[in-house]
Amino acid sequence: SETDFRPSRIVVIAKHVEAFIREFFDQNPLSQVGLLTIKDGVAQCLTDLGGSPESHIKALMNKLECSGDSSLQNALDLVDGYLNQIPSYGHREVLILYAALSTCDPGDIMETIQKCKKSKIRCSVIGLAAEMFICKHLCQETGGTYSVALDESHFKELILEHAPPPPAIAEFATANLIKMGFPQRAAEGSISICSCHKEAKVGAGYTCPRCKARVCELPTECRICGLTLVSSPHLARSYHHLFPIAPFDEVPPFSLNDPNHKLQRNCFGCQQSLLNPGNKPGLLVVCPKCKGYFCLDCDIYIHESLHNCPGC
Repeated sequence: SETDFRPSRIVVIAKHVEAFIREFFDQNPLSQVGLLTIKDGVAQCLTDLGGSPESHIKALMNKLECSGDSSLQNALDLVDGYLNQIPSYGHREVLILYAALSTCDPGDIMETIQKCKKSKIRCSVIGLAAEMFICKHLCQETGGTYSVALDESHFKELILEHAPPPPAIAEFATANLIKMGFPQRAAEGSISICSCHKEAKVGAGYTCPRCKARVCELPTECRICGLTLVSSPHLARSYHHLFPIAPFDEVPPFSLNDPNHKLQRNCFGCQQSLLNPGNKPGLLVVCPKCKGYFCLDCDIYIHESLHNCPGC
């Protein structure tokens, strides 16, 4: 509750954790997040591992309170218990936002750090006070990153750096086939009982292809048969880190009289004219695979947000 970050540390953390959760799920739609709080010498689970950003944010905003000592060891023990259930093909990551200047532990924290290392849990810490040896040691042992925020904008920058997934370590990243379902959207007027909220809902929702249960949002796991339910864009977006789009090649401005470019006067993405006012050729780029021409705005949008070439 210190006020060196305005209006207080807890408010600043909550605001940027909300932004982080939204950005994380935007970049990793098939991943899951769980929230823990460390206070009064114990660690408590605030939300279970899940893929719904709204439920995490709602739980976080309802629990903005701080008290007592902080115990890093209890937090790591709890995290280890949760993440040990993650299958071998998943990343096990912890991001600790630490505002305390000490840790009050019931046992030997070095043993706990080695246990996390053995479980292949990557721990990263962002500090809000001063650098602490134990946090630095934890990050070095588990392969994470440790940084201390200088001010609010630096804190925002540090936390958003954790949204893209880290590179997979070849010896840990074993390939595995996962069963997935691609549910159909329910008809607008249909009434059915939603399996996630246990109540009757009209219209919008999705039907599990295996057991025909109704769910509200994707991606999720079917509460009835346990099948992972996703939509095809989620699957495509979750793989864009593995197969990034090749950079587009810059094209020298073409002349209107050039017969080769008669059909390429509009951007393939936004359909806007590639000519500036006065019919002067503007800057443009071309996809090396499909040879589609794009304006610079679409080039940035495709590489930073869409992660798929519309032409290809």
